[in-house]
Amino acid sequence: MYQKEVEKVLKELESSYKGLSAQEAVNRLSRFGKNELKKVKKVSIAKLVLEQFIDPLVLILLAAVVISFVIGAKKDAVAIFAIVILNAIIGFSQEYKAEKEIELLKKLSSQKAIVIREGKKQEIDAKNIVPGDIIIIQPGDKIPADSRLIEVNNLKIDESSLTGESTTVEKIISMLHNEAQVADQKNMVFSGTIAKEGTAKAVVTAIGMQTEIGKIAHLVQETVEAETPLQKNLKKLGKALAAIILSLALVIFAAGIIMKINTYDMFLTSLSLAISAIPEGLPVIMTLALALSVQVMYKRKALIRKLKAVETLGSITVIASDKTGTLTKNEMTVTELFVDSKEILVTGKGYETKGKFLHNNKEINPSALKTLLEIGSSCNNAQLPKLGDPTELALLVSAAKANIGPKERIAETPFNAVEKYMTTTHLIGNKKITYIKGAPEKLLEMSDYLLVNNAVKKISSEDKKEILEQNKKMASRALRVLAMAYKQDNKTVFAGLQGMIDPPRKEVKRAIELCRKAGIKVYMITGDHINTAVAIGSQLSIPQDAIEGKELDKLSGEQLRKIVKEKFIFARVSPEHKSRILAALQANKEIVAMTGDGVNDAPALKKADIGIAMNIKGTDIARESSDMILIDDNFSSIVKAIKEGRIVYDNIKKFLKYLLSVNFSELFVVLAALFAKLPIPFIPLQILWINLATDALPALALSKEKGDETIMHHPPRDPKEHILKGMQSYILIGGLLAFIAMLILFLFEYLTTNNVDKARTIAVTTSVMFQMFFVFSCRSDRSLKEVGLFSNKYLIGAVLLTVILQILIIYTPISSVFAFTPLSIKDWILIIAVSSIGFIFFEVKKLINGGSKR
Repeated sequence: MYQKEVEKVLKELESSYKGLSAQEAVNRLSRFGKNELKKVKKVSIAKLVLEQFIDPLVLILLAAVVISFVIGAKKDAVAIFAIVILNAIIGFSQEYKAEKEIELLKKLSSQKAIVIREGKKQEIDAKNIVPGDIIIIQPGDKIPADSRLIEVNNLKIDESSLTGESTTVEKIISMLHNEAQVADQKNMVFSGTIAKEGTAKAVVTAIGMQTEIGKIAHLVQETVEAETPLQKNLKKLGKALAAIILSLALVIFAAGIIMKINTYDMFLTSLSLAISAIPEGLPVIMTLALALSVQVMYKRKALIRKLKAVETLGSITVIASDKTGTLTKNEMTVTELFVDSKEILVTGKGYETKGKFLHNNKEINPSALKTLLEIGSSCNNAQLPKLGDPTELALLVSAAKANIGPKERIAETPFNAVEKYMTTTHLIGNKKITYIKGAPEKLLEMSDYLLVNNAVKKISSEDKKEILEQNKKMASRALRVLAMAYKQDNKTVFAGLQGMIDPPRKEVKRAIELCRKAGIKVYMITGDHINTAVAIGSQLSIPQDAIEGKELDKLSGEQLRKIVKEKFIFARVSPEHKSRILAALQANKEIVAMTGDGVNDAPALKKADIGIAMNIKGTDIARESSDMILIDDNFSSIVKAIKEGRIVYDNIKKFLKYLLSVNFSELFVVLAALFAKLPIPFIPLQILWINLATDALPALALSKEKGDETIMHHPPRDPKEHILKGMQSYILIGGLLAFIAMLILFLFEYLTTNNVDKARTIAVTTSVMFQMFFVFSCRSDRSLKEVGLFSNKYLIGAVLLTVILQILIIYTPISSVFAFTPLSIKDWILIIAVSSIGFIFFEVKKLINGGSKR
């Protein structure tokens, strides 16, 4: 296609500058399929099943099954094998769900594209693009499909993802006469590359696996999600615990051999104790907890792109937020004009094109405003009724109220965040005219002339002073102000100002107050006028200390570090300023969540501890660089995500507390019995049963806790703090109480009746019941009275199921396999009384302390 003229390409693709018809697009979607790369299947069921059996301890247990068969202990062999299978089923179901949740996370964010169909712009999912579609390319867009350029305005593309070339490529539309490599096809754009500057239109030539990137798809498949720091730390903790537990198991085995207990029995007992004590499911449960929290956040309008972001959210100390659309509604309405030294009020709401123009409360003929309104309408890439940037839509609406529409353009220089203006060139009559829209200060610098009563005069310093003073007044009323000018015959003529209201979101003020309670500082960073920023800040209770970008240029890095401790509003900033502010905050040891939406925001988003991109007004490059995407562009969604980040970390600590408190106790009970020369309180099958019944379901249910009401009333967590901080005494006391409960009841029954089978049944049941009581105490640092017994239905279900299974295994024929004997009502009363000591101890302690102070 690069060796053909544009007209010939359009003809071959049976398309035109007006794009395809709606019906033709549907037909082609059916014929060519979705615009997607076929991905390697992420979740391999066979691999996950196999992984359940390649753990060294499980392999040893399987070897024990074989040995049991060989020596004739077939009943033991079948029972052990059944428990291994049940453990594998639980492990597989948890890991499969975790993998599916992570896979779903990657699918939630779908790329959008603007196409022209039947002569009108419309936004569609990029996967629905078909060959022959006309696509609109704007700065920051990720190119959705291989396409031949048909119109270009200073377009520069970053093709490093495809060609490895680090410099941007300037694009053209003219035909290439010679064969060229992909990197040299300058009249083509390719799927997956990024538009860095300029705008363009292009006709789609290839989609999905037929694109250049599709041809090498097997080389560019998404990499595996990296482990989060917490996952790595838990793996280290797991290995350390495994080493300690295996050492204790070895001691128990050696002690049994010395006391001349059957070697095979001691081997199985030691092995079973090791398997029971090692929290092998911890990493999986943690991954599942993180993945499930992503679903919760998505429902609350925050899409997490990387799992590491979930745990980082709980440590955030600073939110550095854009103003427009994040703190404000991003529903722009032009309400004031300044032209001919007159203040003009514009009536009407939202994007309705009905309204009046008033001067001194009297309606005026808008013909006197024609040039100002026409510039706003024509130097514009939006389209009514509601496609495009809200600022540009507001300018279209203000012009439409005077029955003025956009002029057809012949060239464009897109808005640049550094230069702070945009231009479009038009042919009116036989003369070229360039319309300019941008920051008032910038356009006044560029202008030598002023439009007054539709006549052009030299602009004076007094004129500029008056306009800047008016700009300040409008900005102080929380208006976003844009200036309009035009250039013709080498004269740049200032035409006037348009001021638009963008009110703060109602819910944001409360969210900022919540941040304050949570020890999180909120900064406003905006390209708008300082007075506009301060006016909005005052409505949101953001401290009024403000500074402009031009002042930041005069500051050293050290001075800026001091300034960010004092100023909370930064106005008229460029993306470079944003990066400097971020660096200063991080140098002050702050953990920063920073928002961004533009092409040049990408470096800051990547460097921020949490980079947050906008979904509605954000560019593809900003979204690609982020850790999190705000689906509704709403500041309060950030605060909800931070709250959920805190909750999920707290829940991970809860199931850690539960698993580590009780998993060691059986080891010490067996060790104490051996040294006291008593029968071993548990046989191997009973130990494996305790592990199977008590570990997975209650721990997983703890990850479903909704979080304490006071979770946002505490300062952020230090990201360097150890996961076990504040839990050591809880774990030690919980483990000690479990040890005492099991040993006392075992000794009492054995020494009074000499019935070892019943004593073991009581010891096992005590272990199970202790953990079922204790898990409720792990739910919160506040008492159960405050939290509510039934507020976690998953935990209630898990505990009831575990207790029912314990009763069934005692009172059904399967009891003989585990050497259980029936228990009386009196036994159950005693077991429940003793098993609840851990729960009672910690609940009384919480009531005395009046809840957690952290």
